[in-house]
Amino acid sequence: MKKTIYSIFALALLSLSCEKVTNDYNPSEIPFFEPLTKPAAGEGYQIHVQPFPIFANFEREIFIRKSLGNTEEIYLSGFEMKARSGTHHMIAYRFDDSAILPPLDVMYDQNQPNNTLDLRSQPLSVPLFQSPAAYYDFDLPQGYAIKVPANTSFNMNSHYFNKTDKTRFGEIYVNFKTVPKAEVNQELEVVYLQPEEINLPANETTTMEDTYIMDKKTYIPMMISHYHQLGKKFDVYVVGGPMDGQLVYSSTDYENPLIKTFSTPLVLEAGQGIKTVVRYENNKDRAINFGITSEDEMNIVILFQHH
Repeated sequence: MKKTIYSIFALALLSLSCEKVTNDYNPSEIPFFEPLTKPAAGEGYQIHVQPFPIFANFEREIFIRKSLGNTEEIYLSGFEMKARSGTHHMIAYRFDDSAILPPLDVMYDQNQPNNTLDLRSQPLSVPLFQSPAAYYDFDLPQGYAIKVPANTSFNMNSHYFNKTDKTRFGEIYVNFKTVPKAEVNQELEVVYLQPEEINLPANETTTMEDTYIMDKKTYIPMMISHYHQLGKKFDVYVVGGPMDGQLVYSSTDYENPLIKTFSTPLVLEAGQGIKTVVRYENNKDRAINFGITSEDEMNIVILFQHH
């Protein structure tokens, strides 16, 4: 099965650097930023990623382990995220059970000071929620939730780009929404599927087709795409079974990709699957490959699913 779950994908994308990019700055330089209102007791939890500088003509991707603050098992039904402008994405990762946890509240960089990647340290993690914009409000379909154990901490990942000649600042508030266990009909897992490589020749239009076959019966109530600025259209088709060839997802806005909620979950039997068809228009004088900066590309379909 040509399937990549993010704990594997993290080896290339979500590594945690052992070196810091300097955080030295004058606090008086930080513009005012209005926070999100914290959820009421019993309705959720808030995580705040403190301000950090993004220097001129620099892309900065940071990680910081934050405690959620839950003393008992909870069920997450969505999230609301608000960030300072300039963000490319925010992802909340749940650590793999075998991961060596970094210290709490210590900010690390994926970028080295020369803006190249440091891939030496790679804590295994699985994405929970992702935001592609500076403000994002996301809810799972009613009756669905993701179970989170007591005393959970998340690896908060933020990617900012600054193409100006002045220092800018990043900062993030995330409200994780909860629902009572009695209101949960089905627990979901989050799976990211992506091809093994991306190769977009210079000054050409390229269409990528990739097929992912399920190894067991799978129910999909929701799916989302993730790609970058060269992506012009992201389609998903069913492979096999009575719905073979049927278009079930289509998005044309990489900054605000469609969140597709199925009124009745998409059901794929073992041996059936999905095919992603993604069209890119590379108008640059160089080939573009997979990468984490805004000048690279991605090709990911995110499934909220259960078996």
